[in-house]
Amino acid sequence: MINIFNFSTVKKEHGKKKANISKIKEDCLADKDYLNEIMLLINNNIDEFYENTEIYLKAKDRFSISRAAHKVKNGLEMVQAFTLLDYLDMIQKECQYVDTYQNIKQLITDFKVEYQLVVIELQSQIDEMEA
Repeated sequence: MINIFNFSTVKKEHGKKKANISKIKEDCLADKDYLNEIMLLINNNIDEFYENTEIYLKAKDRFSISRAAHKVKNGLEMVQAFTLLDYLDMIQKECQYVDTYQNIKQLITDFKVEYQLVVIELQSQIDEMEA
């Protein structure tokens, strides 16, 4: 098995925030309910990603794993979760190679940890908004 990625290569130049709602906040005129709806949608998509990739890993279906990763990118781009997007890019790159399922599994595990930090960051930013 060839490991073409070092798991510590996730890009760090995106700033200190794990995610940022400023653009989407502007687009929705700072409607807190709307932002919470978007967060719910993103959470549902990520849960579906976890469920699907678990099945695809068991089936050794790297093409479906790549498609599942691609599907959640738009939501993460909206909230500027660049580190998570980097993980998804690495997952998709690993899917281009045969027998990299351990690498993919580790990337997904790392993604899950990072996602929890992003959710906390986003909820904090939403809570800081005036009602």
